[in-house]
Amino acid sequence: MDVGGLLGWIVGLALFVGVVSALFLVITRGTRAVLGPRRRLEAELGLEVLEGRLARGEITREEYEQAKRALGA
Repeated sequence: MDVGGLLGWIVGLALFVGVVSALFLVITRGTRAVLGPRRRLEAELGLEVLEGRLARGEITREEYEQAKRALGA
């Protein structure tokens, strides 16, 4: 294989790696952008459910605090 052919392979491989890396970044950042608010919403809903259960007397204050810590709230 001559030098020109080898250089072509190296450039082609570099472009391929660059495109795959760019796609990976776009997909992972996009997923975080979409799922981030959803996770916060789910945590807020979980906290509302806990507060309702506490208000109805279904759980004790200790159980509420333990569950709240488990939710990360």
